[in-house]
Amino acid sequence: MVESRPSEPARLRLRLGEATFALDSDKLVIGRSRSCDVRLREDTVSRLHAAFVVRDGELVLEDLGSSNGTYLNGRRVLAPCVVGAGDAVRFGSLRGSVEAADAPRPRSGTGAAAGGERASADLLDAVPAGFGRRMLAVGADAVLLALGSVVPFAPLLAALFVGRYLLPADTLPLGLQAESVLTGACVALWLVYAFYFLVHGWARRGGTPGMMLCGLRLLDWRGGLPIGYGRAFLRLAACVVTALTLGLGFLLVPIRKDRKSLHDLLAGTIVVRRRPVGGAAPPA
Repeated sequence: MVESRPSEPARLRLRLGEATFALDSDKLVIGRSRSCDVRLREDTVSRLHAAFVVRDGELVLEDLGSSNGTYLNGRRVLAPCVVGAGDAVRFGSLRGSVEAADAPRPRSGTGAAAGGERASADLLDAVPAGFGRRMLAVGADAVLLALGSVVPFAPLLAALFVGRYLLPADTLPLGLQAESVLTGACVALWLVYAFYFLVHGWARRGGTPGMMLCGLRLLDWRGGLPIGYGRAFLRLAACVVTALTLGLGFLLVPIRKDRKSLHDLLAGTIVVRRRPVGGAAPPA
């Protein structure tokens, strides 16, 4: 049953941080899927999360069976609800608002990716991540990266094992040229894997697997999520600079109020933690 409330005569739009989306179509679907009208790249948003639908001259918000819920003015949407200018909405951990189409544009905001292009949305309860949580994420990434690195080198390891232990003694071993080609191919596969693990994770997923497991997100200097490939490559170069300091650049995290390391300062990024949906804020 649709909750009744006065309809809004003015044209409306959805604001997610700095991005706005007109709510003048019959249906506007929100989610992570490429087929959505508003695409939000945040793991607390379902592939088909929610939809704004025009019914009987009123704008109605519906949840499409999302895992982390759709909220209107702090209340979870369990049935279609009529919305109007000034209403606050939330999709998983991303917050937005419904406003009149002629409302002034705010000067800044925090980010997510929507519609395949850079957009902004608030990340619920995002605060700078502490030293302990960031070290835990670094450790998790190191373990996951090492375990995953076995796969690209599996063909080379298998060939060496077969040549040494399984083939008869009079069988010629793998030639140096063939071994070099196989090694080069495995290294190329590992570089692709490392690129997806680090750079793609930073650029499009909002963090590496270890960061995601620890409840961390990587934002750019304006609070944008995701940060994009340009800034991700810049952060990779900045991490090399931090490594050249023998890790001393990472010790800025417990000292600075914004918890930024040397590579965060150089790349214009910040690592934040956020409260799980429906839960309490995690410790630093």
